[in-house]
Amino acid sequence: MTVSDHGTGRGISGRERIALFVHRGLDRWLSPFGVWVMRRSRGGVARPWRVDALLLTTRGRRSGKERTVVLQFFPDGDAMLVAAANDGGASHPGWYHNLVAMPEARAEVEGRLVPVRAELLAGEAAEAGWARVLANDPSYERYARAAGTREIPVVRLVPVAGEGAPPSSTG
Repeated sequence: MTVSDHGTGRGISGRERIALFVHRGLDRWLSPFGVWVMRRSRGGVARPWRVDALLLTTRGRRSGKERTVVLQFFPDGDAMLVAAANDGGASHPGWYHNLVAMPEARAEVEGRLVPVRAELLAGEAAEAGWARVLANDPSYERYARAAGTREIPVVRLVPVAGEGAPPSSTG
């Protein structure tokens, strides 16, 4: 399935739809706690699941306030790929809109602050990024089916020159 057609699949079952709805609600409700746990554990909380996770801090496009979210990432050389899946929701997540408006952000990876610049992938680069996401975590296919016709953007977070790169994948 390519980025351009991943939303035209067979959809999701009622059970999956309910599970994703609950997951989205829990994500919103537990987000501040997740950020706190990630910082306290220096990202170690994700290791038992063999997941690479980061904290992404963007500036709100309307409020100007800093917003921090926990995201799974996929190593891409020195950069990190993130998918704006929003748990299969009908709209892109807020952090994605913030990056579109202001691509400079901060990633916290294993307790290290990494200034990054977001590159919104398009065309073949987006398709290759989406393939990398699916190869590392096939469950993202469920998000694509749940999103319907919404295309899930793939974003490359590139460390700002002179800054350290994130560690390579744990899995």
